[in-house]
Amino acid sequence: MNRAYWNAVADSYKSEIFSVLEHDTRGLIRKRVTAFAGRDRTAADLGCGVGHFLPLLTGGYSRVHACDLSQACLDRAMKAHRELQNVSYGVCDLAAGRIAIPPVDFALCINVLITSSLSVRARMFRNLKSYLLENGHILIVVPSVESALLTSARLIQWNQREGHPASEAEKIGLPCSGSVRQIHRGNIPIDGVITKHYLKEELEFLLPDNGLEVLEVEKICYSWTTEFAEPPDWMTNPHPWDWMVLARRA
Repeated sequence: MNRAYWNAVADSYKSEIFSVLEHDTRGLIRKRVTAFAGRDRTAADLGCGVGHFLPLLTGGYSRVHACDLSQACLDRAMKAHRELQNVSYGVCDLAAGRIAIPPVDFALCINVLITSSLSVRARMFRNLKSYLLENGHILIVVPSVESALLTSARLIQWNQREGHPASEAEKIGLPCSGSVRQIHRGNIPIDGVITKHYLKEELEFLLPDNGLEVLEVEKICYSWTTEFAEPPDWMTNPHPWDWMVLARRA
């Protein structure tokens, strides 16, 4: 998931990249964005993609910085939201030492900390607090390890309900490739792309280790249609989810 990858998907972003905003049916992110808004406050979308969250942010903050690793994605965001007057756009690499924007009161970081490289992620986590003013807040969303394993368990359950014997239910319900080491790292494929997933407790130590106080950890739950094309009617709770973390610069 480097700059070339995101530039390549820019034109098909809407169809290829999962929209957390669209699927956050309880409005958990919207509520947090609104709670910290103010006409004297600034915000940033760190990894804005094609700008899904920009109308929400610009409606509540005096100035919004839209940052992304991909210039192609930024170009799409600028074109889609040309009517927004209080937003500036810039290429930003969270893993780089140079902080590309002034520190802000509130930042979004939605499915950005997902590279499979531990060394790159470590630099990204280390730099996050530099984007925040003192006592500034950041809202982070990342994929869940537990949810990925639940999805596999649900597929096995589905296979068994369809009449497959246990061994066959597991064989066709588990990934065909991958290693135990990768799973222990949290590196699990999403649509064929190795993507870092997180444990709740992992987030609860990673953020304080990097100067951020964890205030809240919540599940953003999604429909099973986000995992399976045609899930059966009986497949309801528990649902798949991402982790949402609210943290403050310590």
